[in-house]
Amino acid sequence: MIRWNTFTVHACVASAIVAFPLLAQKQNKQAGADASACSIKTDKPDEVKSALNAITVAQLGGRPEDQQKRLKTATAALTQNPSKYKDNQAGHDYVLGQALVRWAQQFPESTTVHKGTLGYTDGKDQTIDPLAAADTLFSSVERSNPDCAVDVASFRMEAMRPLAIRASALLNADSAAQAEAVIDRLKVIDNKSPLSLYFQGMVAQNKKDVTTAADLFSRGAAAMPAAAGADSNLKAALELGAAQMTRLSAQSMTGDQKKAGMLKAADLYRKFLADFPKSANAPDAQTGLAASLSSSGDAQSVGKLWDDMLATPANYTSAQLYDAGTQAFTANQFGPAVKLMDAAQAKNGWLRPGLYNAANVYWKAGDFDRMLAAAKKLTQIDPNNPDEYQLLALAYQGKSKATKDPKVVRAYNDSLNTAFAASEKVKVKVTFDAFAMGSAKPVLSGTVENLSDAPQKGTLKVTFLNQAGAPVTTATTDFSLAPKEKKPFSVTGEGAGIVAYKYEPIP
Repeated sequence: MIRWNTFTVHACVASAIVAFPLLAQKQNKQAGADASACSIKTDKPDEVKSALNAITVAQLGGRPEDQQKRLKTATAALTQNPSKYKDNQAGHDYVLGQALVRWAQQFPESTTVHKGTLGYTDGKDQTIDPLAAADTLFSSVERSNPDCAVDVASFRMEAMRPLAIRASALLNADSAAQAEAVIDRLKVIDNKSPLSLYFQGMVAQNKKDVTTAADLFSRGAAAMPAAAGADSNLKAALELGAAQMTRLSAQSMTGDQKKAGMLKAADLYRKFLADFPKSANAPDAQTGLAASLSSSGDAQSVGKLWDDMLATPANYTSAQLYDAGTQAFTANQFGPAVKLMDAAQAKNGWLRPGLYNAANVYWKAGDFDRMLAAAKKLTQIDPNNPDEYQLLALAYQGKSKATKDPKVVRAYNDSLNTAFAASEKVKVKVTFDAFAMGSAKPVLSGTVENLSDAPQKGTLKVTFLNQAGAPVTTATTDFSLAPKEKKPFSVTGEGAGIVAYKYEPIP
């Protein structure tokens, strides 16, 4: 019966894009340090020199129409007489690529633009994708002048920046389809950099293609500059995302393949913890490491991790402790599972998914006193879920079998029957899908289901709780259900310290 619908594995958050300016700065500093190494000449012929000057002035800002005027002058200078550039094709491509990057920023909502609008002197009525054209020019420069790769990378990064910021905002707003469209544009100018691979990995993750996501995050982490250290959020996001997606991918495997996948995930978690030991996500990585080792069959290593968690429970959230207890349970390690569940409840005894799993752990461990206490609390928190009353009945059954006193046995059996009857009386079942614990305005979502043959309508009243189980705020949602109908619901809490929830019984 054990399940864990929340807090299984955390996504590689899109907010890690705050690392982008840092990475760009590092690359720009490197470009400056290696400026003398780039052999491209930008002062010959005069058209290349004047075009670069126009682009530089346009980059200083000013009115959009003034910037476009200077960019148009630069494009015209570079396209009027191609024969002039045959002795410096790399310089021409290098500068025109920069102009096109800036043109793309002038038309952020357009994929293609008429060539005449950009200043081309040939084929003015034809359309051109500035980013695709810039990529072609930069790729030519990289092939002919590999010593200029760092410089070219900085211009690709410049083109990606507005797209990356937009994509990040859309991903954080759960607008996956719109974000994917923006990321498709980002891939046009750069398909191989860590930042590009990060966003491609996010698309794969949103599509639940965890194997592809794991590969993209891993490639992105491997492509990070050597200078990126413990202050790089992008590197951290890539490394943690690679570990998480590798573990999720391995879960669908069997036998030796699954073992190998889980061991690979464990290595990736260890790398993240070594590179970012003080990260706010370190406890999540530690939990993921334990889950990977447990699934791989490395009982000795995972046992040590559980011991470390029990020795320093203050370093972990209640959800992480509940998760570790669940992992120990699935590994048939009931001793550590009970201790981890006890530690989790000591931090937050009102978290419904964790409490449900704790009750199951106590059941399998034969600890019916703890199971009874957990099951009673579950029926208070989640009164319209038949599963909770069934757990309560099993707890009374266990208590009944543990005594020989006929009066006590009778009392427990009466309570058992009452619990089963309560389960049968539920007409509207409430289940939960997700709870955004830790956010300023946590969203609780789930479904209401009419189990009866008659229409049902009413109000679901949810009370959001703090660490001590005290009410913080309430939220309500009305429902109307046809016989056997199921509908989703979502309510939002507002207030400090919300870590759990309960709701009023629905008749």
